[in-house]
Amino acid sequence: MADLPRIDVVIGNNFGHLPMFIGAEKGFFRQHGVDARMLVVDTGTDMVNAMHEGRAQIGDMSTTTYLKAVHAGEPFLVIGLIMNDATRDNCDDPLAIVTRKGRGIAAGNIADLKGKTIGLARGQTSDEYFKMVLRRNNLKYEELKIENIWSQFGLAPALREGKVDAVVSWEPYVTQVLEQVPDSYLVIRGGHYLSYVMVATAHGPTVASKPQLVKAIAAGLAQSSHFTRNNRDEAVEIFAKWVPGTDVAIGKKAVRHISYDPRLSANVLRAFENAEDEVLMNTLKGAPRLDVPSLFRPQFMQEVEREHPEYFSDLPKL
Repeated sequence: MADLPRIDVVIGNNFGHLPMFIGAEKGFFRQHGVDARMLVVDTGTDMVNAMHEGRAQIGDMSTTTYLKAVHAGEPFLVIGLIMNDATRDNCDDPLAIVTRKGRGIAAGNIADLKGKTIGLARGQTSDEYFKMVLRRNNLKYEELKIENIWSQFGLAPALREGKVDAVVSWEPYVTQVLEQVPDSYLVIRGGHYLSYVMVATAHGPTVASKPQLVKAIAAGLAQSSHFTRNNRDEAVEIFAKWVPGTDVAIGKKAVRHISYDPRLSANVLRAFENAEDEVLMNTLKGAPRLDVPSLFRPQFMQEVEREHPEYFSDLPKL
């Protein structure tokens, strides 16, 4: 194949970005006419920095990371979804709170968390989720002790060794904790508190100057998402090639709790509006509200769906 136009893509080393690894490994982006070079990073902050510094023109990030970046002046536009359920505005099944026997926390009883020590990564989606869970159950974040555990691999040891009473995380780390900590169990999984969505974003100037490349990324994402939904075990095995240290057995259990639907929908828009409410309430008090619909560029994925209905045929109708 002749040399294709190149575009640099920054993605996170977790299952929220899984289809992007599939597209790179299987050559789906190349099939649609773009050489997508993947830069794999650890956190949402790393993703924003890579795009801000021009090391990537396309990026994947969580809704809250994305909105905070736009508030900070970044010209990022949403061109599709990665981890997402377009039929709901509150899909948070990959997120969970896990405890273990003897910590005084009953399954399903959020009130038992009062006064406890909780392990989580401050400022990440698990932290935003936890704040919502507490607020809607009339608990104050300040009434708990938060142990900032930046590496998700540190959660299981902290709970196992009794340094914390519970941990909050996302998949596959929720399943990892459940597998690695004796007598551990879910306090809650999800609960319809927020929509934990990973967005595919493009740098605004790239959308304006290279729309065909942006569409090629959207097409590759749609094809990759279809493959991931229908070949979850193989998708996890591919992910493990890119992210050394992945426990494939745990990954194959964890991936069952994640939805990969690339479509932009009214539910997704509502989820973004709700996330903007939370960002303004929890993080950026007093900031002017974003015009959320203006941040979406749905035409790319809509064109792909018209041209390749087979990538969407297994998804529920909207």
